[in-house]
Amino acid sequence: MRLFSLEGGLMRSISKFTDCICLSLVFLLCCIPIFTIGTAMSSLYYAVYKVVRHDRGYVFQEYVSAFRDNFKQTVPVWLLVMAVGACLGADMYVVWNYTAPESPFRLLSYLILMGFLVLYAWVAYLFPYMSRFENTRKDCMKNAILMAAAHLPTTIVVLAVAAASLFWAYLVFPCIIMLPAVCCWIQSFLLERVFRRYMSEEDRAAEDERNRVY
Repeated sequence: MRLFSLEGGLMRSISKFTDCICLSLVFLLCCIPIFTIGTAMSSLYYAVYKVVRHDRGYVFQEYVSAFRDNFKQTVPVWLLVMAVGACLGADMYVVWNYTAPESPFRLLSYLILMGFLVLYAWVAYLFPYMSRFENTRKDCMKNAILMAAAHLPTTIVVLAVAAASLFWAYLVFPCIIMLPAVCCWIQSFLLERVFRRYMSEEDRAAEDERNRVY
């Protein structure tokens, strides 16, 4: 029966489901050394875009290759992200533990929360961008924040997808074995529409041709 053939819809769905589980597990494993989380995120996006979405290559091969290629580029950037996050966290701790509830300084907590949202919006673009384009660290960081600000509706949806994934993982913790890749897969449809706007016509045509081959 065609339904159960290797090219059938059911088998393709099972294959993609399995790929998401494998990628999520590898991603979680690579996040254990905290300083490699940025590299793990960029590698996950690259593998999801290339293998899960476009059936190009093999999950482990593409993930490991991207991890190796992006390691030196992404680690310093992730350390910067952690430093900014730590500063925001320390500020929030001071505001909530060393100011009175009626103090006007408590209003700073809303600014700090906004800072966390801006930081995550930047990260949501930054590491996928670094996985897809060759550029200097400085330009990657600058372009990511500019894209996040210029495409605010898309950014809001990207953040909502991440929040929904975290909430679902909280409700059904075993789903953590596949949610990172699924979340990344959904976000890729949003982010790629943004990325394509900044690609030349030649690059877009070459990308489309590569995706058609498989």
